[in-house]
Amino acid sequence: MKKWIVLILAAMTVSCSYSPIYNGKEPYTGSSFLLAETPRHTLDFFVEGLTEQLVTSNQYLSAKTPLAVTSFVDLQDMSETNWLGNTVTEGFIYQMQQRGYTVVDYKATGAIKVTPAGDFAISRNWQELASQQPVDYVLTGTMLRQGGGVMVNARIIGMRSRVVIATAQGFLPSDRIGRDLDTLNKMRLQNGKIIRNEADTFERNNIVLKP
Repeated sequence: MKKWIVLILAAMTVSCSYSPIYNGKEPYTGSSFLLAETPRHTLDFFVEGLTEQLVTSNQYLSAKTPLAVTSFVDLQDMSETNWLGNTVTEGFIYQMQQRGYTVVDYKATGAIKVTPAGDFAISRNWQELASQQPVDYVLTGTMLRQGGGVMVNARIIGMRSRVVIATAQGFLPSDRIGRDLDTLNKMRLQNGKIIRNEADTFERNNIVLKP
């Protein structure tokens, strides 16, 4: 009887310390108490692995150095990104801040816009953002779609020197992304608004990330 009690307690301990892995497609099958452990998407683990590569290969970035994280772009057209590129970006913001680095969110407007649709403090409308931002390094990267998934390359670059000070690379299998690759809608900026279509030309309005 004592052996069974020990086994049950051990199983409960393991369960409580386990964060379920979830790919975002199938219904969540974890028990309700595991939700308190914050279920993690498999994409989180992928970005975490890339972050470890960046931190390990980092040569100059310190905890007090202002760092910006920009959208990961299509390797075949570096003027375009998509929902996956922006999701990877958000993951890197989380991972770098959790490790104690100073991450500058240049999408913060500096104000709260109250609208019938909701209350907003961040924006992708260049007209609502500061024209210059104090940033010393930028974390960015590229994505290349392949048959079985997406090849992702990440790097940290000095804004003044353009020198690459850290790199990371990984392959994200399509079944781990959580959405079909065919839904990688392209995004572009037109007159301060995000447009999602296949157009090739658009007006370029830039926010300067000033070092």
